[in-house]
Amino acid sequence: MKDTESMGTNENDLSFRILEAAKILFMENGFKGTTTKMIAKEASVNEATFFRHFKSKEGIFLEITKEITQYNHLRLETILESNVSPEEMLYQFGMELYQRIVDSKGVLIVAIIESKRRSELVTNVTLILSKLIEILERRFTALYQEGILIENDFFTASLMYVESLIGLFVVQNRLEGDLIPIEIERLCRSASKIFLNGMLKK
Repeated sequence: MKDTESMGTNENDLSFRILEAAKILFMENGFKGTTTKMIAKEASVNEATFFRHFKSKEGIFLEITKEITQYNHLRLETILESNVSPEEMLYQFGMELYQRIVDSKGVLIVAIIESKRRSELVTNVTLILSKLIEILERRFTALYQEGILIENDFFTASLMYVESLIGLFVVQNRLEGDLIPIEIERLCRSASKIFLNGMLKK
């Protein structure tokens, strides 16, 4: 294998290439099914170069999940504050959440699954989910104060909505739509409508 170091690639470029290769492989094979040798090969570097940049497979996976926690939430907050119906708001929120999963090359899903077995991932995954729940709860509360929603436990409602969407995305992603042959747009649209059915003031 021709190591990219010999081609004058700088250290930052190498780190980025290794990270991107790891994202692809973690999504394809899961954490357990991915090795440092596989990551090095995918990144076109030798394994020694991998270990110079990242101490272990666990180390690079933690680095990737840490990167996901730093996503800018401005887009989500803009969606929630937009002048659209609650149903349209939740639909757009769901689609943006799905885009986050796509942007992370599915590593967010792998992190959520692996956090049940690897305690060191719990903090990063909790940060990701708690921020999503926090901004949605804040918007539900505002809609209640505006007289649009009935009084409810908006924290639990936000938790249920975020986790139900992520659960559906996990199924879609891991089974490639074989179990639930439905488009993501339709899934988010229907989930939003069903979820709000018991919350809107009649």
